[in-house]
Amino acid sequence: MLLSIATTVDIVEPIAKFSAALINKPGIGNIFNVGLESWDPNHSDVAYDLIWNQWCLGHLTDEQLVVYLEKCGRVLNEGGHVIVKENMSSSGEDIFDELDSSVTRYVSGNGVCGTTLI
Repeated sequence: MLLSIATTVDIVEPIAKFSAALINKPGIGNIFNVGLESWDPNHSDVAYDLIWNQWCLGHLTDEQLVVYLEKCGRVLNEGGHVIVKENMSSSGEDIFDELDSSVTRYVSGNGVCGTTLI
């Protein structure tokens, strides 16, 4: 999907067998086989126009999430965007899933921090 709007897509995927099929595919850049909490973009010589997060941030603790988003901010080009596509809790509290150790975070209000059409 992202290759339809980007020339190069880097991948962060902790499970190597999921990213193995992407090796040497046109448009795929760096593949980081680590969890988001261990991703160190400072070892990369690139800056990003777009960082897309989809259904993965719920596996980070609140502290890890803050550190991760700070890392994103350091490698984001001016005018770049960080997209967060996650499920949200409407129950008034975070919901912990013991089966996969993820959290569905509660966001007050409508949950929309800002909208940008790409």
